[in-house]
Amino acid sequence: MSTLMELTVVLVLCPAALAIWADARYPNLRPREVKRTTVHLGIGGLLAFLGMRAILAAIAAELSGPTGKATALLAACAVITYCLTVSVWIVRLASETVREGR
Repeated sequence: MSTLMELTVVLVLCPAALAIWADARYPNLRPREVKRTTVHLGIGGLLAFLGMRAILAAIAAELSGPTGKATALLAACAVITYCLTVSVWIVRLASETVREGR
């Protein structure tokens, strides 16, 4: 398996599976209102587009070698998982809205 394929699995498929599992396992964490879901979407966007570079730069400045790489991968997976969890919440909220006929 190529390194790019492994990275895709680790950074996309695993967080997606974890996001779906977390939503199914902890349904009480899911916001029920569009406003709260939008706030989570904004937080995820800020983390992904503004915070991730700063987080990875701070990790690279403090840690080097395999420890730094593992920590950076863990931080990236955490942010991606949160963003995918919010995406699952949005899809669920949209499907519930359509089902109720609002």
